[in-house]
Amino acid sequence: MPAVEFSQITDMKRQAVEKKVRQFYEDNNPGMKAFGKATEKGELTEKGYRLPDYAQRPIGATWFTPSQSDFNQAVGGQTVSMWVYPTMFAYPMVWTGSAMESMENDTGDNIEGLDDIMAKYGSAANKMLEYAFFKNGSGTLAYSASNISALGSNSLTGTTTWGGAPGYSKGTSYLWPSGQFQSINVSTNQVRGNFTVTQAGSTTCTINLTSGSINSGDPIVVTGSWQMAMRGLDWLISPTPRTLQGLDTAVYTDLNAPGVDLGGALLTPAAISNAKALLQTRNNVAGAQNNLTAFITWGQEQTVRKQGYNFSFYIRNQADSETMKGVQGDYTDGDTRFICAADQDDFTVHFAATSEMKVYEMKPFGTYNRDGQQWRMLLGANNSGSDNYQKAIGWKGNYAILSPRATSYIWNAQAAFASTISAGL
Repeated sequence: MPAVEFSQITDMKRQAVEKKVRQFYEDNNPGMKAFGKATEKGELTEKGYRLPDYAQRPIGATWFTPSQSDFNQAVGGQTVSMWVYPTMFAYPMVWTGSAMESMENDTGDNIEGLDDIMAKYGSAANKMLEYAFFKNGSGTLAYSASNISALGSNSLTGTTTWGGAPGYSKGTSYLWPSGQFQSINVSTNQVRGNFTVTQAGSTTCTINLTSGSINSGDPIVVTGSWQMAMRGLDWLISPTPRTLQGLDTAVYTDLNAPGVDLGGALLTPAAISNAKALLQTRNNVAGAQNNLTAFITWGQEQTVRKQGYNFSFYIRNQADSETMKGVQGDYTDGDTRFICAADQDDFTVHFAATSEMKVYEMKPFGTYNRDGQQWRMLLGANNSGSDNYQKAIGWKGNYAILSPRATSYIWNAQAAFASTISAGL
């Protein structure tokens, strides 16, 4: 008599399933979290928030003699205002009513509940905010290294080398699969091409170009978001002339951050010390290098840690004298707090006295529910309702710098190691 095989009784057996849901990607946002904890929050509305500053000293100093004792003309000091306006961010979700009811009612074999899944939307939204936190407000997620003119399936490569400005180091890591994106013609500030990502990749991804084209050097943004994102560290802390909070820093040059251009050289402890010394010179105060927060990638932080490896020494006849000592686990420089974040640009390090920076919020991160409802029925094609429901989470606000003299910058650092560490898909 033949033995009963497993295939004959599978209908009576439940398939074994791992009880913990994991994810391929990472959604950590250490940079934005650390900054938010270290800075004050202020309220913001669409009318903006005014930041008054002294832009010019009073003048009229005079050296004179008894025979020429007239004083120079007195000129009063000049004030000027900077302005902060809110940016607005949303992360939508749409669920069928049947799917929601299944998650809420048929809970016996749920690995995660509906609330757990909703938390994934929250972490994904925070991750997108983390990308913007380190950037310049343009909404750029990648820079194309490809020229693409044929519609349909194509391979898009993102830059991973210094391109004269921050943001070139992450390849296509931030182009999420199924996402809709645009390439931008920066000379006209117009959309050049539209595409979706069909297969993600850290430096090269597969796309479906639906209209237009893509040129090498084009910024890549989420559809409709060009120049719409919050002003992040690459805008607030920069040596490059720009319009900072309403003022042209080519005219008000003190609004530009001092910094160290490494010219592609290795990041070293000496370069970090130089960037901090620039703050002492800029402020003419020894303590200007104190109480700083430095934003750096994990790879670059290890670059400076490894440089202390050769300073290890061994004592003969000690118990551990023949044990190899590896790279130290931490890097310290005075009281500077180093925040390691994978989404910081690999070629740069930002230094800031966070007491001189601020987060202005119009709407704290959370659900868009002015009507008091968490979920809303979609009207459907006939405007009669449907069994589809939507909600959205998001944030309204902007980041601001109160005193650019409290910041410095390192740029164009070698990223031979750091550039191999993508932020994750």
